[in-house]
Amino acid sequence: MRDHSEHYRPPESRAELEKRYAVGERRFPDTQLSDADLSGVMLDGADFEKHSWFADADFSGASLRGTCFRDCNLKCANFSNADLTGTIFERAVIESINATGSVRDGVKVKGATFYGCELAEGDDLPSWDW
Repeated sequence: MRDHSEHYRPPESRAELEKRYAVGERRFPDTQLSDADLSGVMLDGADFEKHSWFADADFSGASLRGTCFRDCNLKCANFSNADLTGTIFERAVIESINATGSVRDGVKVKGATFYGCELAEGDDLPSWDW
């Protein structure tokens, strides 16, 4: 695992994020990829804690199983058809996201700002309980 000392620099693009993930890095605090096209990306088990910003990011069709979005901004993010199994949204700002068709088994939400989520008819909101 990569050392997150004073020399740590968060990824600045999808390509850099995927490259670092491919070599085993999983912790990406302070990542700023708002407006990014992350559709179809595979980031299972990634950790974006500590003030990462993904406002207006497109995660449609992404695999985010067990990914942690603790203390992240996800306003207006698109999670349609994404696999969010076991994803953690603790103290995250997840306002006005699109989660239509997403897999949300075991999603954990605690202390998050959560409203305006677009879901398909009959879909349940993620659990607020841990």
